[in-house]
Amino acid sequence: MKTKQIKILMRLISLICIVAFIWMTIHHFDARLLFDLMHRLVSQPWHTSYMFTMYGLAFVLRAIAWKWYLPHAHFQTCVDGLFASLFINHIFPIKIGDVARIGICAKQHRIPFAIVAQSVIVLRLFDFIVLFLFAFLGAIVYMQTLVRSALVFPLVVAGIIALFVVLQQINPSWIQKHKQHWNVIRKSRRVGSIVVAIVFSWVCEAVVLFEMAKMIAFPLSFTESLWVNSMAVGGQVFQMTPGGLATYEAVMAFALTRIHSDWEQAYALALATHLFKFLFSYVVGLYVWWRIPTLWTFVRKENVT
Repeated sequence: MKTKQIKILMRLISLICIVAFIWMTIHHFDARLLFDLMHRLVSQPWHTSYMFTMYGLAFVLRAIAWKWYLPHAHFQTCVDGLFASLFINHIFPIKIGDVARIGICAKQHRIPFAIVAQSVIVLRLFDFIVLFLFAFLGAIVYMQTLVRSALVFPLVVAGIIALFVVLQQINPSWIQKHKQHWNVIRKSRRVGSIVVAIVFSWVCEAVVLFEMAKMIAFPLSFTESLWVNSMAVGGQVFQMTPGGLATYEAVMAFALTRIHSDWEQAYALALATHLFKFLFSYVVGLYVWWRIPTLWTFVRKENVT
């Protein structure tokens, strides 16, 4: 499949998700439910702080994994790079956060840009594999409800395209170019620790959805939260809006209704969870901006070029 065809299909799937989001908003938006959930978040600061901490821990674990993969980088730089990437992906319609992530690390420690880029690509690949496994295992468990859904075919197509997008990042010349660096990592036996850190990072992120669901008594176990979160985050491959707005809500609401068919609750839960993640990204983004005042200049330069 050619790159141009993949891009067209990705945009088509993104547009389908946006249309689904609009349809859900018209038919299933319940302002009372959403405001009630937001009120609970404000009135339960300890509960909200716990969610904020667990979501932050997810990025700390990813920073640890990055540090293990790229020993020359400082842990603080890895954290800054990840937070900057998150922030930028939530203010621009396309995913350019990793460009800033690579640039920050390469500039701070004078590590060759290609080496840092390779580390980010490999770690993104690990992320995708972990999310794919969580989503695949969940799909097997909920296969009966998925098969009965009219959206199962678009989901299968989307999954195949996402796989093509990831595999496109890896080609024989790229592998050969960074083979020596990869062999050093593999022989150091850090790969297992890196994968474990990544797995637990996604487990921590699923806590946000699990705790949100408890606030409105939505029947969702933690393993179900892990599956739904993996589906929603995986759908961000097709991001065409800041933070994947619309795509995230459409995929999460659909996955939630495979478990409990209350569209109003599922839609409110998807909106509130995504709003929480938006607010988190802005808070840590301002923190990184304070630490690295040149961040905005760098982002504007990369966005223009």
